[in-house]
Amino acid sequence: MRSWGTVAVLLTALAMGGCASVTQGTDQSIKVETIVDGGAAIPGAECELQNDKGSSFVRSGESAVVRRSGGNLSIKCALAGQPPAVGQAVSRANAGLAGNVVIGGVIGAAIDVGTGAAFTYPTWIQLVFGQERAYDRSGNRDDGLVTGTFVRATVPGAAPVLAAEPSEKKLVANPVQEPAVVEQPVAKAPTPSPAPVVPVAFTPAAPAAHTVTGAALRRGDALEYVLVDKLTGTRSTVLYQLDRIESDRLIFNQGSRIESLDGKVLSVSSPLGGLFDSSSPPGGWGRKDLRSGMRWHEEYVASNGEKARYELDATVLGDSTFDVDGASLKATKITYKGWMYAAVGVGPAQALPFEATAFYAQDIGRVVKFEAQYRRAYIGLTSESLELTRILR
Repeated sequence: MRSWGTVAVLLTALAMGGCASVTQGTDQSIKVETIVDGGAAIPGAECELQNDKGSSFVRSGESAVVRRSGGNLSIKCALAGQPPAVGQAVSRANAGLAGNVVIGGVIGAAIDVGTGAAFTYPTWIQLVFGQERAYDRSGNRDDGLVTGTFVRATVPGAAPVLAAEPSEKKLVANPVQEPAVVEQPVAKAPTPSPAPVVPVAFTPAAPAAHTVTGAALRRGDALEYVLVDKLTGTRSTVLYQLDRIESDRLIFNQGSRIESLDGKVLSVSSPLGGLFDSSSPPGGWGRKDLRSGMRWHEEYVASNGEKARYELDATVLGDSTFDVDGASLKATKITYKGWMYAAVGVGPAQALPFEATAFYAQDIGRVVKFEAQYRRAYIGLTSESLELTRILR
C-alpha cells in the first residue's frame, strides 16, 4: 500500500509539472524593431506595449516581456525626428492549450484562457515610422519576423491624397461662381432672366453634401469601423483605406483587401476586422438585389486567418435603419447559421457551431454592421461585432 501511495504522489507531481510546462506560462517575450519607410532599421525608440493585462516598456531593437491575453496588444514607439510607429498585435490560441486539456482537463484549459496563457502574440514585430500596422499570430507559427499589414498613416500630413480633396471641391465650386460673373452683362438688360440663375447654379451643392456616405469612394478615402470583443468589451478602431483604383477594382490597405466597384469582396489577405474578415465568404457578407425571404447556402474555405472551412445557410430578413456619421442608412439583415470546421489546439479539425448576422446597405454596397460568434471546445465562446462609424473623405 505504501509503494502504491508513493507512485500516486509521483504521478501527481509529474502531471502538475507537465501542466505548468505545457501552458507555457502567462508571460511572453516579444522582439520589437523599428524601421523607416525605406526599410532601414533605426533602434532606440521608446516603445510601450499594452493590453488588458498591463503595460511593458522597451527600446526598439530589444525584447519586451508582456502578459499573454486573448485581447489585442497595442504597440506605440516614439523617437525624436520620426513620426510615431504604431501597431496592433493579434494573439491566437497556442498548442499549449491542447496539451493542458490532456493533462489538466477542462479546468486546466479554463484557467489558461482566463489567465491568458492559452494565447500567443507574434514573437518578432517590425514597426514602421509614420505608419500603423496590424500583426497577426496566425501567420507567425514559426516565430519568424512579422512585417504586418498597413492600416493607415500616423501623421495627418502624410496623407497627401486626403489633403488634396479640398482642392477638388474648390474646382467644383468655381463653376458655381462663374454664372455670377456672367450675370453682370445680363443684369444690365431689362430681362429678369439673371434672377433664377443664382439658385440654379447652387443646386449641385446639395448632392455634394451627402457624398459622405455615398457609394462612390475616391482614392484616399477611409472606412472607419469599430471592432468590439463582446466578451471583454475591448474596442478597437479598424480602418480600410482606399489606396488606389485599378480599372474596376478598389485596393485597400496596400492590397490586403480588394473589392469590385460595387463592393463585392474579391480577396482578403489580413483579418484586420476580426471574424468579419477571417470568416468571410467569397464575395463578402452581402449581395445586390436582396429581398426578404431569400435563402442560399455557402460552402467555402476562408482565405485568411486560420483558413477554416465553413458550411452556412443564409436567410434574408427585414430592414433596419442605422445612423452613420449623422446620415441615415437602410440596411438589410442577413443571418448565417451553420458550421465552422477548425482545429482545436494541435488536434484535427472539429465542427464548431457558427452564427453571424450582417446588415448590408445596398445604397453604399457594403456591410454597416456585423456580428458573429462560435464556440470552440475547451476555449469557450468567441463573440465579436464590427460597425461602420463614418467614411473619412
